[in-house]
Amino acid sequence: MIEFKVGILGAGHIAGVIADTLNKLDGFTPYAIASRDMDKAVAFGTEHNIKVCYGSYDELIADPEVELVYIATVNSTHAELAKKCIEAGKPSLVEKPFSYNAVTAAEVLKLAEEKNVFCGEAMWLRYTHMMNLTLDLIRKGIIGDIRTVVASLGYNLRDSERIKSIETAGGALLDLGIYPLTMAFMLIGAPPTSVASNYVKLNTGVDAYSTIQMSFPNGKFATVISSMLGVLDNKCTVYGTGGRIEIEGVTCPQRVRVFAPDGKQVQELNPTDKFINGYEYEFLAAREAIIVGRLETPQNTRGHIMALYSFTDTLRKTWEMIYPLPGEDTVAAKRPDVKKV
Repeated sequence: MIEFKVGILGAGHIAGVIADTLNKLDGFTPYAIASRDMDKAVAFGTEHNIKVCYGSYDELIADPEVELVYIATVNSTHAELAKKCIEAGKPSLVEKPFSYNAVTAAEVLKLAEEKNVFCGEAMWLRYTHMMNLTLDLIRKGIIGDIRTVVASLGYNLRDSERIKSIETAGGALLDLGIYPLTMAFMLIGAPPTSVASNYVKLNTGVDAYSTIQMSFPNGKFATVISSMLGVLDNKCTVYGTGGRIEIEGVTCPQRVRVFAPDGKQVQELNPTDKFINGYEYEFLAAREAIIVGRLETPQNTRGHIMALYSFTDTLRKTWEMIYPLPGEDTVAAKRPDVKKV
């Protein structure tokens, strides 16, 4: 088995989860950690059994031993660091959001194509075994034709300076809302034809809570709720013409139950014994793509990435939530096709 040496940019919470995942995953080694604070990098390395520590992101990217870079920094820096990895010929997985808008996301993907370097988004929901088993059940018609999807994700993140900051592309939409949105898009399999939304902002200018209602072709509907003000049920219910499916865990399904039209449970799915935490699947997919020379994974294609952030751009336009960051003039100038209600 090819052993991949992974370098992690950023030493925050998600970086720690990724390091712990890699320590348990065959075929991968958490080889290096980089932070803008060398002391923080060293402390992180000690805690997570990583021996190579850097006090700058550029040093890690330049390390010839690093074979895959995981970008786990704040939202506003993802595109810039992804470009640096591509220029250095380093494959990378970018923590969601891939970037804060579609323009900068497209720049990264174009550069990756020009340089022939893999660059993917670590939207782990798209890779998880349980989510893909659920999609198989739906394709087989276990609940008939889908009619409505209702999904929510919310946590109490009131004390997170990063998510409250408009300067770092914070807000509930890009940190939380893209999960239930992605789940709805995966389940229905088509872009919405019309959208309406309600939202509440913090005094910092970012969205704190939103409800997004979407209509799709063939009489399908979805409602997505996201919040950084408190915990929601973090579930998804899929209503079909022949029953319903309840998914517990919108970021990474932990339990899936199928119900017949009379309300009786007829099937249940649970993670396998080999399940680590769900993050392993994106690394396995990235490794396979890199080995065979693909620039994307089939689970989360460049088309998926662009569709998601084009959609969030349109939402933010109607919410008048423009980040003080490069490329945002194009978002401000967009003609909105989403209305406020």
